[in-house]
Amino acid sequence: MTASPPPLPRFDQGLLALVLVTGFVFSTPLVIPVVGVVAAISAVRPDISPVPRLIGLLVEQRFGAEAGESVLVGGYPEPWRASAALMAAILAVGTLVLLVGDTAPAWALGLPAAALGALASVGGVCVGCQIYIRRTGRH
Repeated sequence: MTASPPPLPRFDQGLLALVLVTGFVFSTPLVIPVVGVVAAISAVRPDISPVPRLIGLLVEQRFGAEAGESVLVGGYPEPWRASAALMAAILAVGTLVLLVGDTAPAWALGLPAAALGALASVGGVCVGCQIYIRRTGRH
């Protein structure tokens, strides 16, 4: 578990999990590669990721420029970027399976990725963060 995780990565992980589950419910497997790309952008270049930009814009419109900037202050720490990279890697394999033409195994990868995102977002238990901390020895 991570102490006091910043709001942007948690919201990002939760939104991506919600999109994956919604895609599963409505039989739209093309959300797997879309969410995979967004997760990869969050892992590599979180400053241009669409989810934080959307959140910052919405908060700024509702509460003003200072509030919008304060939401972005925490940014994406390295452990949370590793979590996004884990989700992107799982979904990349799911995308490859989807390209072969079989949706059931693709969802067998997409739904656990959604579970990891939901667990990190709602429960604060970030599996990718823990892997990062154990590999590097730093928080």
